[in-house]
Amino acid sequence: MKFDTEISKTIIKIAWPAMLEQLLVCMASLVDTAMVGSLGAVATASVAVNVVFVWVSNGLMGAAGTGFSYMIARSVGEKDPAKTRSLGLQSVTCAACVGMFLLTLILCFHQMIPVWMGAAEDVVPHARVYLRIIGYGMVPQALAVMLSSNYRSTGNTRLPLMLSIIANVGNIVGNFLLIYPERDVLLGGRSIHIWGAGMGIKGAASATCASQVFLALMLLFTMRKKESVFGLVLERKAYAVSKSTLFTLKKIGIPVLLERWTLNFGQVVLTSILASLGTVALSAHYLTAQIEGILYMPAYGMSYTATALIGQAIGAGRKSLTKSYMKYICFWGVVLIELFCVPVALGAHVIMELFSSDSGVVALGTKTLFVAAVTEIFFSFFVISSGIFRGAGDVTFSFLVSLIGMWGLRVGMVWAAVNVFRMGIVSVWLIIGVDCMVRMVLCILRLKSGKWLRVG
Repeated sequence: MKFDTEISKTIIKIAWPAMLEQLLVCMASLVDTAMVGSLGAVATASVAVNVVFVWVSNGLMGAAGTGFSYMIARSVGEKDPAKTRSLGLQSVTCAACVGMFLLTLILCFHQMIPVWMGAAEDVVPHARVYLRIIGYGMVPQALAVMLSSNYRSTGNTRLPLMLSIIANVGNIVGNFLLIYPERDVLLGGRSIHIWGAGMGIKGAASATCASQVFLALMLLFTMRKKESVFGLVLERKAYAVSKSTLFTLKKIGIPVLLERWTLNFGQVVLTSILASLGTVALSAHYLTAQIEGILYMPAYGMSYTATALIGQAIGAGRKSLTKSYMKYICFWGVVLIELFCVPVALGAHVIMELFSSDSGVVALGTKTLFVAAVTEIFFSFFVISSGIFRGAGDVTFSFLVSLIGMWGLRVGMVWAAVNVFRMGIVSVWLIIGVDCMVRMVLCILRLKSGKWLRVG
């Protein structure tokens, strides 16, 4: 393969803001978790017990966003600005509907969800309040997810990055001011009085909700600008969702939704299986999973880039360019992921010490983190390949691979390893690596076959 500098420049230009955005969102989430954790175990549990509903919500928003990403990338490649604009306006309607649906679910069931998830009696009241406040942010969150995805599909990854940075910084500042009470802080030998609302878990939820509202409003504001490819108008008819759009959303969105829910619920089952290994093993597993989340965030950034460029190239009818994008996206994805994983593998012990003071957890976590870092390239390649398949409309394949990997391999093999062969947590992470390797091999075979180009 002759190295094409221009294609590489195009990929890196679009990819780096998307990758950086995913990393910053992940880091902000860790800071948010730490600040809530400072309130005690009850506060942490109040957030954690609602995680399944959060996964369900994010999966629904992400599926709708993927559907419009596919259509908008195609319209950009077809050089049809009227269609691009129309899809952008229709996406606002769909995002609002998804957000209202989720808000309605929360208002109807927020009293029962923590109980259904097995929350302790002292956790239930706080979990209910947290979920209800988060619910008020469902509409703006759905809009933010959708509109950010729309801009990435046009190749504009810098705008979502900048607005996301501002929103996440605002969330952290909001946490700082709303969670804690008024206090005096020593800074440079001087005591500084800092105002605080002292709202606790309510403050954390309110700050998150406010940041989502801000992000949605800023994205809507950018759509009003003349230079924007999406122009907001006051005509109600412009926001009506067409039958063809709904058909494509169904074709693309449902497999994506099932794929995400397959992964999410698989993680829930996996965690329940690992609970029998004991506190130290479970803690090592949890911390490894949290750190691993940082490692594969760049892969998701590259995946968004793949969806946009592949979709645009197919929309333009340029098959050779589509294949070139596929090859170079895979190449640069592997290179960039390894740049993240190698230092983590070499510094696994030092990194684990930053997250735990328990010597047993650190010792075991060092081993699991090393395995995770070494095998991370397998899962990252699957994530990047999924972005390519989505750009081509080949979403059912990604779902089937996830189904086989998570339930056919990971959950089944881990259950056997823990309950039959009495193996430890390090073996579990080796099994996870095998699952991801199988996914990568299946994706490579699909990419080489060229069948993904003939689906959409």
